[in-house]
Amino acid sequence: MKIISLRTYLLFLAPAFVLFLLFYAAPIFSGFYYGFTDWRGLSFSANWVGFDNFVNVFKDPLFTTALRNIFILSVIVLLVQHVLAILFAVVLDQKLKGVSWMRAVIFYPAILNTVVIGYVWSYMYSPFVGFLPKMFDRLGLDSLASIDWLGRPDLAIFSIAFVIIWQYIGYSMMIYMAGLQSIPQDIYEAASIDGAGARQRFFRITLPLLMPAITVNTVLSVIGNLKQFEHIWVMTQGGPANSTQVFGSLIYQFAFKTSQPGYGTAMAMILSVFILVVTFVQIRFLSRWEVKY
Repeated sequence: MKIISLRTYLLFLAPAFVLFLLFYAAPIFSGFYYGFTDWRGLSFSANWVGFDNFVNVFKDPLFTTALRNIFILSVIVLLVQHVLAILFAVVLDQKLKGVSWMRAVIFYPAILNTVVIGYVWSYMYSPFVGFLPKMFDRLGLDSLASIDWLGRPDLAIFSIAFVIIWQYIGYSMMIYMAGLQSIPQDIYEAASIDGAGARQRFFRITLPLLMPAITVNTVLSVIGNLKQFEHIWVMTQGGPANSTQVFGSLIYQFAFKTSQPGYGTAMAMILSVFILVVTFVQIRFLSRWEVKY
């Protein structure tokens, strides 16, 4: 058997490594530098401003708005999407007629383009030609039919949260189903012999043994909401009156709309550190609840 030399390995790795340096590592390190400057994006020259960008970010009222909105999105998605996803997973894990078709229908929105979904739901929410106002009007719910779901500052972020839940509930459901199918059936049989009912089996066996899947889904959902951009930008662009601004929309506006890429980069760096810390805390906390079997 011919042994491949280290030089040959390095030659095979070189193209991928060069692409990694050019399109991944270099932007990260250059962004780290420009976050400490007043770079305007029109030239390579920039003045060093130290931590001024970071201080201004924390003083910016829009930063507080973004924090509030990502907190709302994260909490609503965790409470609603994952409760429903677990229930769907438990029901569709049974041997039911047409269960494969029902799984596909629920999962299908997760593979659709987010921009397309944003435009479709913007149309559905429209108070003039939208499907939802017309549906509420046909049902006699005039108070709901007259609501501008994306035009009211107090309702817009919740309307977007509903779209996020609708799109990704099937994705979460599939992860929970994988967790359910990894639980040995012997445990359920032993519990049934001991007289445990369906409710006891669910809360004493299913939920504890689903903790690894719950950890994965929780981390993915929180990270996804912290990085939220597409739904917000397509449906409201941060409006009305900046009520739906999140970190992603603010970074885009500062970096590309107002020619303040240095300031936007500083905000992106803060977001990266925030995601890292939140993810670490989630994993450390949730891993304590995982049951080994």
